[in-house]
Amino acid sequence: MHKDILVCLEGSPSSEAAVGMSIEIARTCKARLAGLAIIDEPDIRAGAATGIGGSSFKHERDEALMVDARKHADDWVMLFEARCRAAGVPARGLEIVGRPAESILKEMDAHDLTVIGRDANFRFETEEDDAQTRDTILHKATRPVLLVPESAAPTLGHTVLLAYDGSGAAKRALNSFAASGLATSRDVHVATVDDNGAQAWEMANRAVQMLEAAGISAKGHNIVSVLSNVDALFEFANKLNAGLMVMGAFAHSRIKHLFSGSATKGLLEKSTVPLYLQH
Repeated sequence: MHKDILVCLEGSPSSEAAVGMSIEIARTCKARLAGLAIIDEPDIRAGAATGIGGSSFKHERDEALMVDARKHADDWVMLFEARCRAAGVPARGLEIVGRPAESILKEMDAHDLTVIGRDANFRFETEEDDAQTRDTILHKATRPVLLVPESAAPTLGHTVLLAYDGSGAAKRALNSFAASGLATSRDVHVATVDDNGAQAWEMANRAVQMLEAAGISAKGHNIVSVLSNVDALFEFANKLNAGLMVMGAFAHSRIKHLFSGSATKGLLEKSTVPLYLQH
């Protein structure tokens, strides 16, 4: 069961949703939360080369941005700790100076689960958008990541959809989810997308048997559709009214492209529910 959860803080609506979701999970799993705010000094001080007379201006500009970044980090940690106290959830705040992706990947190794807002911008002082940090984490994380969109409900609901293709990543996602405690009192459905309905049915039911061996009841489904993998999965998730989707990243099958190129963007943009992802 997840007992130590890392929550990435940066003030966006999706990060606010991630904090709320983390508090709900902590209550369910009786877990501790750690709220991480990052001060991106390397990127703030990097900047462009300056000409004669420009170095003084750049130094002043960098110092102003650092002061602003530290204030934001302090505020986010303070608000996080206050929300957790009000909810009766044990929590602590962390502030790290460093590049966002590297800092999060290093810190998440000490936690069972990392929760991130889907549209979080950890480089807000220097960039308008920061999909790069999120994508780097999804590619390199060795522990499960819960990605929370702004539109997510405040709770995970009663229904979970696990997308399964038999890959190593999918098996790790299944095992991680089974051990997380998040399946407790929820209806779990397993779906396999394939052009061959019989093979998809067999694959899904192998996952059902794995879950049952872990003490979790589940129902298998095969999905044969003319839609793209992403659209077929989300259409089925909507029919189930799923409050959480579970899947392995970088699977080598029909859903192998879910985490590459434009399909990643499609998956993340279309999801209205949290995604539990495991490399």
